[in-house]
Amino acid sequence: MADKRFAPVAVFAYRRPKHLARALDALESCPEFPYSQVYIFSDGARSASCVSDVKAVRAMLRARKRSNMIIVEQPNNRGLASSVIAAVTDLCQKYGRIIVIEDDLVVHKTTLGWLNQGLDAYADDERVMQISAYQYRVPEFEARAEGTFQNFATTWGWATWKRAWGKFDPAATGWQSVKHDPDTRRAFDSGGVYPFSQMLEKQMSGQLDSWGIRWSWAVFKVGGLTLMPPRTLVRNDGFTEAATHNTLGWAKRFALGPVPRPWTKSYPPTLPSTVSVTDVDQKAFRRGLLRTQARRNARIKRILSQFGLTRFR
Repeated sequence: MADKRFAPVAVFAYRRPKHLARALDALESCPEFPYSQVYIFSDGARSASCVSDVKAVRAMLRARKRSNMIIVEQPNNRGLASSVIAAVTDLCQKYGRIIVIEDDLVVHKTTLGWLNQGLDAYADDERVMQISAYQYRVPEFEARAEGTFQNFATTWGWATWKRAWGKFDPAATGWQSVKHDPDTRRAFDSGGVYPFSQMLEKQMSGQLDSWGIRWSWAVFKVGGLTLMPPRTLVRNDGFTEAATHNTLGWAKRFALGPVPRPWTKSYPPTLPSTVSVTDVDQKAFRRGLLRTQARRNARIKRILSQFGLTRFR
């Protein structure tokens, strides 16, 4: 039975029953899972070629349905961005807070504990807009028990409140400043080290269908903070040829996927002593982003060279 002490969990699925099964197995390993109201949103098929996969997802969900699970089968294809925006808006309105997990994410058993802990601790702190289960590879953080704050949003396992999500703007008002104002672009790119601005420009020109980069822009615009663990509590298993939002197919797993260290520390992490982004942490984080970007570019280059290519659109 759902316990109001724990935030509801929204899981988004489409056409990958094996990925979804792994995601649910991991979630069910969290002690808080049986007491959390879980909504699983199953998107409708985009085309005839997807119908059998969507049916397989829904058959699997019906077979493993628990008393705390509500399965929402969409009759039509809404797409991930529209699905997430609508569901998060509705559930925030109903519950005041929400945890969001996609079907290709495998979480550590303490993920729901960490996310709920953050939601409780910062519920009334307007500065904090998101709790993240994901962390980039930042070696300086990995020996710590304490989480850290950063100035943008994440998308791989996260939680928020109605008060924060109310600032989400699907139109990303003011986004043009990343094109015309070098200072804004540099700041949004975490000191110029990661191409968040490029992602936002692609989204607003119709080349991407991402709620995440628009959410990050909303957090950035108001100077909001995201609480992140010192080491990632989630890995993404979705970089395969079946992934909907994946232009490199199977190669993207090796080119872009994070390489989380084993979870050897005692978790969940502890909360930071202050709500701020320290200069030391910000510099360490930016070094981590630079290394991530360098590994990404090197891997893409190696993979493309195997196919006799020099670039990928």
